[in-house]
Amino acid sequence: MNIDEVAKHFHITKSKLRYYEKNGVIRKIARDKNDNRVYTKDDLLWIEFFLNLKETGMSLKEIKHYISLKKGGMKTVDERKKILLDHVELIEEKIQELIVTREDLQEQIKKYDEEKGMCIIKCSSDTKD
Repeated sequence: MNIDEVAKHFHITKSKLRYYEKNGVIRKIARDKNDNRVYTKDDLLWIEFFLNLKETGMSLKEIKHYISLKKGGMKTVDERKKILLDHVELIEEKIQELIVTREDLQEQIKKYDEEKGMCIIKCSSDTKD
């Protein structure tokens, strides 16, 4: 795949792909005879993995640390596993927070249905007619 296709596939800009490559988050991408980037299946798998980490709140600094460990080979497996386990724990906490938020919003929607628009917390513009 070329950079246009990859950018479209992952819903990111070409400049973001170039930025991530330049900063070592994405490995140096092979080039064709016209010096255009040619992304392999392995490149796409890494980009998807990286974007999942990023979208779930892992910082670029943490991702770079993970990458540096990955370059260390098998001797860093335990540390890499711990990083991912810790990150999964943070994701689980965020999911629980989102569940509570969803329940609060559902309760507000229920109040709108039952009390004709009254907020759970008194809003200055709420008055019963």
